[in-house]
Amino acid sequence: MKIENSFVVSAPPAVSWPILTDIERIAPCVPGATLHEATGHEVAGDAAYKGSIKVRLGPVSLTFEGKMRFTERDDNAWSARLSASGREGRNRGTANADVRFWLTPEAGGTRVHVETELQLAGSIAQYGRGAGVIQTVAESLIDQFTRCLEENIVAAPNQTPAAPKAEALSAFALFIDVVRRTIARWFGKAQ
Repeated sequence: MKIENSFVVSAPPAVSWPILTDIERIAPCVPGATLHEATGHEVAGDAAYKGSIKVRLGPVSLTFEGKMRFTERDDNAWSARLSASGREGRNRGTANADVRFWLTPEAGGTRVHVETELQLAGSIAQYGRGAGVIQTVAESLIDQFTRCLEENIVAAPNQTPAAPKAEALSAFALFIDVVRRTIARWFGKAQ
């Protein structure tokens, strides 16, 4: 399934690009994620990162252990592609993502465009049946990431943010956000 998002960072592309491609620096802003290890070098896309992400779906807690690496990176064009894969710890399934992102200048900052091709397999694939729900959840996660990025990194570019305790994403909170956004879209279309 394809997921498309964009968000604005209040810094020009030349400032935003090195921040957004510094995985170790931005990892604390990814909801529920913990970066465990960085291997390789950030030259020609050969750096690899290992980490985990926790998700709580009602009474069920899922933890994905995985890896990610740049497969393409053009610092002059402010564009990159990442490959990520993860396996749920209790063999409930796998997730694979091909993520392409690029920056464009925008008044007062930078627009970050993100296109993700997501593949879910195993019993977790049942959660991916509603692409609209996944898109809305992705928007909520992007919103949380953007707020953290602005508050902790863009506002203080020379400081490394303290890594917060990685808490599981709350499916209930995400569900409420999905409902809120869906209702807002309905009323927005009706007006």
